[in-house]
Amino acid sequence: MARKPKAKYKKPYLDSSVFIAWVNNETDIKGVNRKAIADDILNAAKDGRLRVYTSALTIAEVYKMRNGPRLSNANGDRLLAFFESEFILFVDLERRVAEAAHRLCQQHGILPCDGVHLSSAKEAKCDVLLAWDDRFGNVDDPDIKIEEPQIAVGQLSMDKEMAADAGDEGGDEE
Repeated sequence: MARKPKAKYKKPYLDSSVFIAWVNNETDIKGVNRKAIADDILNAAKDGRLRVYTSALTIAEVYKMRNGPRLSNANGDRLLAFFESEFILFVDLERRVAEAAHRLCQQHGILPCDGVHLSSAKEAKCDVLLAWDDRFGNVDDPDIKIEEPQIAVGQLSMDKEMAADAGDEGGDEE
């Protein structure tokens, strides 16, 4: 019986930009196939090779990418259902996490939502915060690495229904 390859990451925290890249099918952003990378990381989590963490804030944030379209109602509903997966662990935005985020914003000059992501990653004791977000570029934190996501194990095939609908950027009327 063939062994599954080991994942590159031990305990990654996924910024909302990773989920947005996945659901929006971002295949060529600055020459990077973000969809394939996100797909690979999520597959590794789905297969039990790693567990991914994110903030409960991510659920609200993925509704709309900065300067981009909002998700269609159909894709939004599918993503909400996907977030119920057991391999995605959520860090609740409790007062302690919010206060730490506030201090991180002061310390690093980052925006509040980015502060929440960094604080949440540290709260979960993640070893790496994965983000496609230039605003983290100046953050050098001794407790956690911050880097752009990379292929975790090299297998690329997530939920086909979600992937097929990911290109549907239109806004359904509610």
